[in-house]
Amino acid sequence: MPQTSIVLFPHTHVRSKVLERLIETFGSLILCQPWFTEPTAFSDGFEKGALEVCFPPEALKPKEDFKRLLSEYQGWMMDNQGKNRPAAFSAGETGDATWTIRKAIRDAGKDADDPALQNTLKWHLILHLARNLEEERVSAQDLLQRASKTRSPLAEAMEKDEGIPDMFEDLPLSGTYPYVNDRHLNLIFDAWFGLFGHLIEAGAELLTLDRQVMSYASGLFDGCDVQTLADINPSPENEPDASGFKISRRALPRLSNPSALADPVLRALSGKTLILAEA
Repeated sequence: MPQTSIVLFPHTHVRSKVLERLIETFGSLILCQPWFTEPTAFSDGFEKGALEVCFPPEALKPKEDFKRLLSEYQGWMMDNQGKNRPAAFSAGETGDATWTIRKAIRDAGKDADDPALQNTLKWHLILHLARNLEEERVSAQDLLQRASKTRSPLAEAMEKDEGIPDMFEDLPLSGTYPYVNDRHLNLIFDAWFGLFGHLIEAGAELLTLDRQVMSYASGLFDGCDVQTLADINPSPENEPDASGFKISRRALPRLSNPSALADPVLRALSGKTLILAEA
């Protein structure tokens, strides 16, 4: 492990090839995963300890019927895809079809004094849904990249000197979650810190592959009473970049009086360093 721990944030799943490139760049990583996620595939060629996978405490593990609840919610999302998907991401806050899920979230932990126990079901649902959306984004991006490199099936039917327009030329390849706005990112951040915040060392750096995460986290401090100003530092020349990543760091401001703020996300991000790795 490096002297400073590097934790993937708020990603709970990274493709094995990308994960291996990140290990080559940073030496070792910590990946936090909610309960009931598939094991992370990882190459045996790396040293033991190169990847540490953390789960929330056992006390924050949902009951086994969580799998059924998640499956039902995912089924509802598929049936309503394109109708009200952004609202659907907020863990069942809208729509009559989600009444059962809303009731399960509301009833879970209602008798517990600890806010973490009250929210654990909601937090797990949010992170599982975020993971699904990220996997969809990656799959769609891969499909578009393959299609853009494939010769048009019309090529043989066209005149030799006649150009064939590339239908993918002006289509942007998204580098962030689809259908996720700032409100949804706040839900993801809140769920991630709620489940994993106490497991992360105070000086750990947070690594993201998503520029939107960096921008949103930085903007949260606008208007706050802080001790230091945020600063963007380019990668030092001696920082490994052989794996093809463009690395940038941002030291987030440290709040002057974090305990006075009700926002748990702001308190958790206070004084943290974010690392953005872009391919």
